[in-house]
Formats: sequence, C-alpha cells, structure tokens
Amino acid sequence: MKTGLLLLPLAFGLTLGQAQAQTIPNGTLDTWATRNNVEAPANWLNTDDAVAAAPFGALLPTRIQTGTVTKSTDFQQGTFAARLESKTVSVPLLGSVVAPGILALGNKPSANSTYPGGLPFTIRPASMQFYYKLAGTNVASDKPTAAVQLTRTVSGRQEPIATGLLTFTTTADNYTLATVPLVYTSSAAPDSIHIAFASGSNVSITAVPPTSSLTAGTTFLIDNVTMVGVATSNRTALDTHSLNVYPNPSTSGVFALQADEPALRAAPYSILDVTGRVVRTATATSATTAPRTIDLRGQAAGLYTLRLDTSDGRTVVQKLVVE
Repeated sequence: MKTGLLLLPLAFGLTLGQAQAQTIPNGTLDTWATRNNVEAPANWLNTDDAVAAAPFGALLPTRIQTGTVTKSTDFQQGTFAARLESKTVSVPLLGSVVAPGILALGNKPSANSTYPGGLPFTIRPASMQFYYKLAGTNVASDKPTAAVQLTRTVSGRQEPIATGLLTFTTTADNYTLATVPLVYTSSAAPDSIHIAFASGSNVSITAVPPTSSLTAGTTFLIDNVTMVGVATSNRTALDTHSLNVYPNPSTSGVFALQADEPALRAAPYSILDVTGRVVRTATATSATTAPRTIDLRGQAAGLYTLRLDTSDGRTVVQKLVVE
C-alpha cells in the first residue's frame, strides 16, 4: 500500500443533488476489535495490515506492530475516533523508518492491488465528508491525505469510476469538517468503494527497503466518515466528441492534442494516474491550429485521465494509455 497523493481541483463537472448521507460500514469509527493482537476499527485496515501484505512482510520473523493507528476518546461525535500518528518504526533487517498512520476501508489488504482494500458500494455520491483534527510541527511537508475511489470490476480488472483526494498543509486544533468532491471519469455504476487516510504522504512502507521523509509526531484524528449528495454529470462533463488525442495508446508517452473548438485547444489541463494522483499540469495557452503536445515520458505504463477545464466553465475528460 503506497501513499503519494496530491490535491485535486474541487469541481469536476458535478452538481450536488439532495444532501443525503450514505452509510459507510463503521464510518463512525465507534466499533473496534482486537486483530493480530492490536485493537483496530472494524471494516478498516491499518498500517500494520499494509506492512504484513508488503513483499517483505513474509520475510519478517514476526508481524510488525507500528502503533500508528489507535483508538481515541477525543471524538467529534459518538464514542471513539481513529488516531493516525507518524512514528519511527524499527523494521528487522531493514532499519528504521518513519511510518505514517494509514487507515483504509476494507478487510483484505493487498500490496499488489492498485485499489487496496475496498467494500461493496453501488451508488454515485457527489463527495466524501469527515471530521478531522491535525497536529504536527511539519504538516506542510508531510502532507496528510484523504482519498476515495469508486471502482467497477470489468473482465476481472478493477476500472476507476470516480476519484477524490485532498492533501492537508495546515493544522486544525478543533474538529473541522472536510469535504472531498469526487471526480467522475465514467458514467457507469460502481461496485466497490475504497477510502484511505494517511498522516503523511510521499512515503512507501511497502518498498524494499521502505522509504520515508516524514516527521515523527504528526497526528491526524478522523471521525464520522460519510458519502453525501448525488453526482450528476453536467452538460459537457464527459463530452469528448470534439477532442482528439493521438496516438492513443502511445508507446513513447507523447501525445498530440487536437480539438475543433479553440476553447479546448487553449484550456489548462491536468493528468491523473489511476490512483487519482496528479502527474502533469499545464496552464492555459493561446489557441492555435497546431496540435498541442502532452508529454508523459517518464511515467509508468498504464491508464491516465486527461482533464481540460475551459474558460467558459466546461470540463472535458479523455482517457490516455501509455504502453
């Protein structure tokens, strides 16, 4: 399980329907049970689960207990909250690393899955909401993160339906409501939801050896996670008829963008990988008849999403494949 999640723009061709909360199993984080000798919230995975599922996990003489996710009585509402804290952890044979507190919805960890964990979910909400507190001396650098993905299994493969990410750079002494809007790249209904929180990003605890530039002591309290609203595509959110990006797939990672409308040719864009991480951005440019170059050289082979936001308020999405 890897964290390296960046802030996404908030609006993406979505309008908010009736603001009705949609239940996440144990989204209140009030139900905890002992698992592998550690108390953990029901229906949620933690950092220890991620380490155990990592490639080096089977090589360790004992299961690592990081203590980075604990039950807290400092709650927003209910009985308990989850406390995620970055801590220095000694990993046998590999040395010490500052591990983030990781909380991920689900019961089955998999370090090899693009979408670890996850539970069944079949509706299309507009956003995720939760309450949080955040403390630490280096929060801006550590970048605690909240992420949500909706997926659908097609021919045995999980395909992204919607993604939302939020990175925090300032502390919050009191419980604060956070909203993570969902970015929809498909009109299909999902079959699973994946939610993850981390007390720091830009770290991989599943790599060999683990790598981290986090600061020990950053603390992220999470409580009352819900999905709200109903997402409805606006008039152009998924309209790609006037947009041509080629070659697609691209073996070189270089694409040419051509569009009939000047507004599309000149629009600023962002490119997201399958986890929702922004890997490229470009500002608005002057509209010309020449194709515009999109350069994904250096990025891993796989599926990417191109998003253009026009000056007249439209959003256009196109999938890109790097081979």
